[in-house]
Amino acid sequence: MIVQPSFRETILTFFRRKFTFLLVFGAACLAGAGYLLIKTPMYLSTAALVLRFDQQSVPDIDRTRTPQQPLGSNERREILYSDADILRSPDLARDTINAIGLARIYPKIAADGRGRARQTDEALKAFAGDMLIDVGLQSDVINISFLNPDPNVAQATIQSLLDHFYSSEAVIYANPQLRFAQEEAQRAEQKLAAAQQALGTFRQTNKISDMTAQINQLLEQRTSVESKLALAKAAVLDAQQKQAAYQELLASVPELVTTTANGDTYQGLDVVQEQIATLKAKRDQMAATYRPGSPIFSSIDASLHSLESSASRNEASARKRSATTPNLVYENIKTDLMRATAEAKGAQEPAQLLGTELDEINQRLASLDSLRTQNDNLQRTVRIQDDTYRTLAIRSEEANVEANRNAQKISAAAVIAAPSLPDLPARPRRKLIALGTLITAIMLASAAVLGAEAFDDRLRSPNDVAQVLRLPVLATFGGDV
Repeated sequence: MIVQPSFRETILTFFRRKFTFLLVFGAACLAGAGYLLIKTPMYLSTAALVLRFDQQSVPDIDRTRTPQQPLGSNERREILYSDADILRSPDLARDTINAIGLARIYPKIAADGRGRARQTDEALKAFAGDMLIDVGLQSDVINISFLNPDPNVAQATIQSLLDHFYSSEAVIYANPQLRFAQEEAQRAEQKLAAAQQALGTFRQTNKISDMTAQINQLLEQRTSVESKLALAKAAVLDAQQKQAAYQELLASVPELVTTTANGDTYQGLDVVQEQIATLKAKRDQMAATYRPGSPIFSSIDASLHSLESSASRNEASARKRSATTPNLVYENIKTDLMRATAEAKGAQEPAQLLGTELDEINQRLASLDSLRTQNDNLQRTVRIQDDTYRTLAIRSEEANVEANRNAQKISAAAVIAAPSLPDLPARPRRKLIALGTLITAIMLASAAVLGAEAFDDRLRSPNDVAQVLRLPVLATFGGDV
């Protein structure tokens, strides 16, 4: 039979063992009060940094480069946690402790008399415990807190930590390829100069300024020269045909004309009339070969006009004279033949000059065509070297800008809350510790009373008898039951 103690019996038990309860309760309270009296008050200095991702700390000097996309949330968090880890790094803590002074920031560790290395290790452990780096979950803010018995030391420690953070960040994010980028840019510049010099020498040697423009110009000149040459050859052919016609006509006309006055008064006049008729017949034959208005027709017409005038003027005197005289028609045709011969010779010279010029143009075109591949290769080399030098020069300049930024300690992290100088201690939290001490004292005192009652085997109530004997109690005697 299990008998549970009543509330009244429990209260009576606490009253019966009130000295034990008060003893344990008082001891716990004294321990808490002693902790509050002995514990050195700690002052909390705080500061806050914000990382600016919307502004570039290094300007973009390449205007033709495709704009970069804004950083995503993962990249932003990575940078944020990286800066937080830099703030937590032991090297940064060691530099901060050395800057503030071990005797000032941790005087007990500095006075314990152990070696410098051991003191430094203890100081780093204490520093890691006193420093709190908190990264915001929904923001780009890093909160920094530090505890120290001296509020001025706490503030100075955070300020020194921030200063060393900017220096360490500049070293970490420094471009290790600065010298390499500068050397590559200089080497690319030398290659570009050599390629440009080779192209210039090639063009100067072969008298090329712009190959495409020169080829187009030569093609236009060749077209013009070919047209002129065709006209010149046509003029030569026309002059040769005219010369041949005059030679043929000259062969059919007698050189001298004979007239007599006895018995044949009009013989000379008849001969002239025959010549006129011959010229007219010849003119009709040439009409099928030459175009109207041709110079040979003008010459024949002039001869006909001259013969007709001469016949009309000398008709009376020819009847009275008898002599052998030069044929005027022959002389005129001979004169025209000489002119035609000179004209044919004169027309041949421009044709020869145009032919020579056309040959030179064709040779120049063939020469340029044979040099086109080499010229294109040199131009391509210059373009490639120019693009390479431009790219490397931009990277070198960006590396220089970044190096200057690091030298000036320009960072994307900005202080939005300077290290504070606390007025009141942050630890220990006296009210919280007092409340905890009171609750702990009550729990310990109650546990002591219940423990003492559990180990006490005396029978003090009917319930104790029933619990020990496992028999119900039928009656009790006494007034205090």
